[in-house]
Amino acid sequence: MTNGTKTNTYSMPIVDTLTIFDRVVTPIWIYDVENYRVSWANDAAVKLWSAPDKESLYRRDLSLDISQATDQRIKLLLLDTKIATQSIWWTLYPNNEATQVFIRFSNISANSEQKLLLCEAVLSHDEIERNISFSQGDSISSLFNQQGQLISCNQNFQHCYDQTTVDLEELIEMSVAQLAIKFDQETDTQFERQVINRGKISWYNFQVKLLQPEQHYLVIQNDITHRKVREQRHLHLAYHDQLTGLLNRYGLEEFLKHSCSLGHKFYLSLINLDSFKLINNNLGHKTGDEVIIAIAKRLQKQLPNRYHLARFGGDEFIIIVPADDDTQSVEAIVQLIIDTISLPIIELDSIQLTASIGTAVFPDDAENPDDLIMYAGTAMHKAKEQGSRSYCSFAQQMSLEIQRRSALQQGLKNPSIFEELVPLYQPIVDMKHNKLIGMEALLSWDSPQLGKVAPQEFVPEAERSGMMNEIGQWILTQACQQCLIWHQQTDQRLTLSVNVSAIQLNDNFIATLERVLINTKFPADCLVLELTESIFMLNIEHVIKRLKAISNRGIRICIDDFGTGYSSLSYIHKLPINTIKIDRSFIADIDSSNVVIEATMAMANKLGLNVVAEGIETQHQLEQMLKYPNLMAQGYYYSRPVNAAEFAKLPLFTKLIKPKALN
Repeated sequence: MTNGTKTNTYSMPIVDTLTIFDRVVTPIWIYDVENYRVSWANDAAVKLWSAPDKESLYRRDLSLDISQATDQRIKLLLLDTKIATQSIWWTLYPNNEATQVFIRFSNISANSEQKLLLCEAVLSHDEIERNISFSQGDSISSLFNQQGQLISCNQNFQHCYDQTTVDLEELIEMSVAQLAIKFDQETDTQFERQVINRGKISWYNFQVKLLQPEQHYLVIQNDITHRKVREQRHLHLAYHDQLTGLLNRYGLEEFLKHSCSLGHKFYLSLINLDSFKLINNNLGHKTGDEVIIAIAKRLQKQLPNRYHLARFGGDEFIIIVPADDDTQSVEAIVQLIIDTISLPIIELDSIQLTASIGTAVFPDDAENPDDLIMYAGTAMHKAKEQGSRSYCSFAQQMSLEIQRRSALQQGLKNPSIFEELVPLYQPIVDMKHNKLIGMEALLSWDSPQLGKVAPQEFVPEAERSGMMNEIGQWILTQACQQCLIWHQQTDQRLTLSVNVSAIQLNDNFIATLERVLINTKFPADCLVLELTESIFMLNIEHVIKRLKAISNRGIRICIDDFGTGYSSLSYIHKLPINTIKIDRSFIADIDSSNVVIEATMAMANKLGLNVVAEGIETQHQLEQMLKYPNLMAQGYYYSRPVNAAEFAKLPLFTKLIKPKALN
């Protein structure tokens, strides 16, 4: 110091300083995080750790008993306690017996080389609960005597309750006698309850502890309102369709279980949007979603509130209608639904859909939800067979159809399906010269379980199940390989016509075509894709774009069943088509259809299109069609669809074979 003044200073040795803490009843020790050892402890800590003496405790290697998760947690504590002390419950294992201790951790490292935690423990669990709970941040804490009268509480409790009137029974909605019975078996209990505080609804987690020896009840409430709201939101999402907000499949299942348990009669109608897959495939899933939302809103607006609407699947809705005196007839309800769905969706370029509906009745047709939905689905598929905008009620004889369709679906999913499918070929003939110029590839299914299945039966199921793209690629590959062999045998560039459904005409189809042609080495200009007039139900601009991309690769395009579907003459001239097929129905009734056939031929000649007369079966039909020049024909008159071996034996084919091929 200045002015010659001498300052007396006193420094207590560190060992002496720590020895003082042996007189403290609170266990205190220093834990060396880096070396997994207790580097110092007072007498109370030695007792807590069940060590015979301090030296034994210091020699104990705690790394042998510490898990990786606990080790990481301690290292995090070391970092966190640089800023402030941390007080938490911790489990120690002296003598391999778990002991729960409330510990205050402090980082006392003097430098970066040291990693020391000062640990202070409080042994009395009840004391901790009594003293610390009342100061915990958001908890609402209160203390009641054995009779349920309020003794004390923290400030959070005072903000929520009237201290002069509240008692334990009112707070937890349980009598003191009931609580006493609970505590015969345990020392604390927890439950969740909805509470109205000052006009506001809240959710709390209640934890009630019996404190000894006073026989006091400590009640700790934690606000869980946000969690409960989140759970309710998740529950809503679990049972409701996110796109439309309607009940989803799981929500419908719960609703139906409840409705069936009541025993009251009701109608279940399953609605399927006809050809909805075409919208997804050709306009995109975003547009498909917008269509679903528009239909759902329209149905909600038009149907009475007593009706329950659910979205059952991608393009399916279910409506539950109570069968009481106020309910209209099923036919009137269904007609309302069909008319509502059929209206153009103006905001989406006037997209127009139709629907097929099947209905089943509880309990007349079925007494459980699964069977009821299955029967309604069967009736809906029956309605589809009748055409769009159709309705059908379930009848018991449809059960056989259920079994048949189920067997078809299972068979299509079977890995051996491609071993059971059989490519068939039907000749396409130049009528004037009676010469084979090509063939149409068709398909048969020889199922060991179902027998021979016609394409008219299994193709719709394949389209519904999503198998049609895979099957379509398979038949295209098989037919290209076979036709290439016939090219080599006949030295003729025979054309190969392959059917393509509107569902297949998606963004991936062109890549599939190119891959098949490359792999099989089949010439693109000999391939003809036959499309039905259902393509006109798609976005026509997208159709034109895709067909032009196909045509630019040299592949020919034919419109099948012309004159029976949705074709629009305003678009025919814009499509890059080469051929049209006159539908067999006109040929079958040829004497009455002359005017239609003549008009079709005139239009084709004007547009420079080839024409195939499909369904020639008799000499009379042949003679009637021969008056039109440059006409191609196909039908049983020339040959039924046959397999490759039988096709190669047809006279139309054998007379094309080169002599060396015959030898």
